[in-house]
Amino acid sequence: MLLTSQPEVTFHWLRVGHCKGPEAMARQGGRLRLIEFPSYVGALHHPQHGWTLFDTGYSAHFFEATRRLPELLYRSTLPVTLPDHEHLPRQLESLDIDPGDVRRIVVSHFHGDHVGGLLDHPRARIIAGSAGAEHALSLKGISAVRHAILPALLPDDLRDRFDPVEQFPRVQVDGLDTWDLLGDRSLLAVDLPGHMPGHLGLLFTSGGRQVLLVGDAAWTTRSFKDVAPPSRLAKGIMHDWPTTLSTLATLHGLDADHDDLLILPAHCPEGHAAWTAGA
Repeated sequence: MLLTSQPEVTFHWLRVGHCKGPEAMARQGGRLRLIEFPSYVGALHHPQHGWTLFDTGYSAHFFEATRRLPELLYRSTLPVTLPDHEHLPRQLESLDIDPGDVRRIVVSHFHGDHVGGLLDHPRARIIAGSAGAEHALSLKGISAVRHAILPALLPDDLRDRFDPVEQFPRVQVDGLDTWDLLGDRSLLAVDLPGHMPGHLGLLFTSGGRQVLLVGDAAWTTRSFKDVAPPSRLAKGIMHDWPTTLSTLATLHGLDADHDDLLILPAHCPEGHAAWTAGA
């Protein structure tokens, strides 16, 4: 394990809608055919500190936020589907989780497919990298859309409810920079730079397995296992391409060195199947 004796939490890996895009965008050598990119959300329960979400996926708010230009360009470029049974509030209700029970939301980054449900949890603290929050709050109009940011999805009181990840105790874990979110090392936010400013992952143990949620630091399991970066078609939406590749190599090394570590990208059905098979 990356971290021994890590207190366990309960973990649910929930599919919350999907978009469609060319396979060639996700990996070099991919075809131009359209494939699904599901959005997965982590719901984690700590016996003393309650419920935490890792990202929020798509939502009804996403469709409202993209009804008009220029935001409509986002949805037109990557068409989104959100079946009724995949709406996050409905899935949380099935787990007996009230929206008010969610105490904190860890945002990997502020792309629209990761923060679509922030407005559904008006009492939750929002944890993210300072650079990511400032970047998202600074963008408007077509400039925001170019960076896959939808300002209408950001709560008006985001600054009041925002807890910069940098304010939490810092912990070094196998060469990774992490922050201890709950004070007992059960939830460690992980610095995974490159894709967007302040991009974060989350390291925890559940059901005897150590799990690393990596957001968009890797789009598929194959990406880090084979060190197969996204196509250069995707280069324009990466904040820092060289750092993106470096982080992917780091994930490859972690996967190779730790057989008991399950790395879960935010858009990978194979990863979801791997978690479900052992859950």
